Amino acid sequence: TGWRKRCLYFFVLLLMVTMIVNLALTIWILKVMKFSVDGMGNLRITNQGVRLEGKSEFLLPLYVKEIQSRKDSPLMLQSDRNVTVNARNNLGQITGQLTVGSHAVEAQGRRFEIKTEDGKKVLFSADENEISIGVEKLRVTGPEGAVFEQSVETPHVRAQPSQELKLESPTRALTMEAPKGVHIAADEGEIKATCRR
Repeated sequence: TGWRKRCLYFFVLLLMVTMIVNLALTIWILKVMKFSVDGMGNLRITNQGVRLEGKSEFLLPLYVKEIQSRKDSPLMLQSDRNVTVNARNNLGQITGQLTVGSHAVEAQGRRFEIKTEDGKKVLFSADENEISIGVEKLRVTGPEGAVFEQSVETPHVRAQPSQELKLESPTRALTMEAPKGVHIAADEGEIKATCRR
């Protein structure tokens, strides 16, 4: 009976040591992971959703309905390769995509629009058929000007002050037409028209 008691005491002692070690490890994990009633670490669960404090790293794709930063800080998305934002329909198909990479910023969708701050006026829009610019003035500052492969529709074309305005078509004809006529004027200097043939 003596060795049985010793074995029983040994197993009870081993069980107590195991329980103490498990409890210590549990407390250590809770402390390291910063578990609390509201969440874990920088993650907080609120009535509005999930709140992350500080920097967070996602190793797999993140699917959310809305992402917003605090009112006093900007929202920053960062990646070693690129940042891609996808919009999907109810079938899971990608309907729009925005990719910010190291060499280019690419947008994919049926239509691309840039609006004013209040969202009432479209400044720039593009689709498969046309590109529309809704600003009051479009300025081209490159030394070679602007090159258009197709026709251009605009009510007014002018050069910068004290600079000449040149319209040319190196390989084809240059045609200007308007329902109410075409008005060509030079406040200073002269108007020249030349043809290679």
